[in-house]
Amino acid sequence: MATLAAAPWFRARLIPELKNRQSLLYCRGDHSYRKSLCSRRRSFSVYASAGNGGDVRVRFAPSPTGNLHVGGARTALFNYLYARAKGGKFILRIEDTDLERSTKESEEAVLRDLSWLGLAWDEGPGIGGEYGPYRQSERNALYKQFAEKLLQSGHVYRCFCSNEELEKMKEIAKLKQLPPVYTGRWASATEEEVVEELAKGTPYTYRFRVPKEGRLKIDDLIRGEVSWNLDTLGDFVIMRSNGQPVYNFCVTVDDATMAISHVIRAEEHLPNTLRQALIYKALGFPMPHFAHVSLILAPDRSKLSKRHGATSVGQFRDMGYLPQAMVNYLALLGWGDGTENEFFTLEQLVEKFTIERVNKSGAIFDSTKLRWMNGQHLRSLPSEELNRIIGERWKDAGITTESQGIFIQDAVLLLKDGIDLITDSEKALSSLLSYPLYETLASAEGKPILEDGVSEVAKSLLAAYDSGELSGALAEGQPGWQKWVKNFGKLLKRKGKSLFMPLRVLLTGKLHGPDIGATTVLLYKAGTSGSVVPQAGFVTFDERFKILREVQWESFSTDVPLSAGAVTH
Repeated sequence: MATLAAAPWFRARLIPELKNRQSLLYCRGDHSYRKSLCSRRRSFSVYASAGNGGDVRVRFAPSPTGNLHVGGARTALFNYLYARAKGGKFILRIEDTDLERSTKESEEAVLRDLSWLGLAWDEGPGIGGEYGPYRQSERNALYKQFAEKLLQSGHVYRCFCSNEELEKMKEIAKLKQLPPVYTGRWASATEEEVVEELAKGTPYTYRFRVPKEGRLKIDDLIRGEVSWNLDTLGDFVIMRSNGQPVYNFCVTVDDATMAISHVIRAEEHLPNTLRQALIYKALGFPMPHFAHVSLILAPDRSKLSKRHGATSVGQFRDMGYLPQAMVNYLALLGWGDGTENEFFTLEQLVEKFTIERVNKSGAIFDSTKLRWMNGQHLRSLPSEELNRIIGERWKDAGITTESQGIFIQDAVLLLKDGIDLITDSEKALSSLLSYPLYETLASAEGKPILEDGVSEVAKSLLAAYDSGELSGALAEGQPGWQKWVKNFGKLLKRKGKSLFMPLRVLLTGKLHGPDIGATTVLLYKAGTSGSVVPQAGFVTFDERFKILREVQWESFSTDVPLSAGAVTH
């Protein structure tokens, strides 16, 4: 366990009400001593202020009850960036006290996702450290030790109320339109009453004594001063009757004994600060800095959830997103460096990040922008890395027989501008290899091509292919194509769009696509290099020209309905 004397924390000041300094003491000891103090008003204010010096130590503490949500990933990222920017430590702690819902699989998934994002922790599972263990389920002895300390000091008392009694208290409070706080039934019980219940074996919880008056104030690094009235809280449980500690108690003990200097977390944890601050004070622990980050919102400004689509880091990884794009985009959800720049590497984010530039308001998760940003990152990769990533994807998908080589390089170069996600590369190459000629000619967009005499161009193209002229030119690569197409245009007295649109349709079966020359050369290579898996839906040049020979151009007349058989080629 860490030595508390060395902890680089905040200093917390307890500001008593002027009328009653003794009200800071809690009831303890024998009954007469308890009665004399409990009869007085318990009233104080707590204000957290920064201490001088000390190392920055931040933590990310996920619960392993599911996948790593993008909101949690952003919280982890902000903690990581702050630690690295300040030369501090980034600690990973697993909060697995929810024994029914916590799973080893979820923990492993969270660790995998954090590693994928590049957020390496300095202490935690798999690494260790002098402040461990780093799983709450392995720290129960520590919680019990501090719970007993609070019991002995009188900050905590045993509560023997049954569930039925507690429900009745809530009902009465609701009828009186009061907050559902604990009424203090066992707060002033005599020692004899407590001993009697213990002798009967009555289950009990540990409840924390909350002052009846006063306010808690913190200076949140993002939100400024935040305060709460203590009379809205009521005495709260820190240890359940089954001996399991409650979340707020665990978190306080963990953060204090792990010497956490800054707690950067989601704003939904802001209400927890009140209970935690009281526990810090009762145990004599100075409070850390608090910074509560706004929620990530869906486009309709509701809380981002599964109904809005993918929300977990693992889902985005499987969809083909790059970790550097995810990190870049998550950093911009509520933070910016004050410039128009939107693209940052993780190293640049460390250099630029300050907690003061984190916004208070919620950030909208825009999946369209994330996709666009991923495309920018993907295309900015070194060509070797981009070829490797996409080449492996094509081979794994069963489209190509190899993951590297000239064909892969040329295909990536040709198709990369239309690829935003790694998974897009499969569709892009499959589309390139296909030949939907009949569908294109039968479409509304195909009508102008038909009216422009595409059938005449087809006749000349077939002749060029049958003579070997076209194949010979394509074997020479791009220079051979350029020479051939120039002569072909002169032969037909066509140029520009009038030449290249019919050629695109006849050679690729499509109206749109990347550069027609590079496409045609690549298709020729696909048929001669053996780089494409035969079952990948690739239509070779021999097959394309066979289809061209069988086209009944008159069937595409606007006056003649297209037969069902004609569109099945």
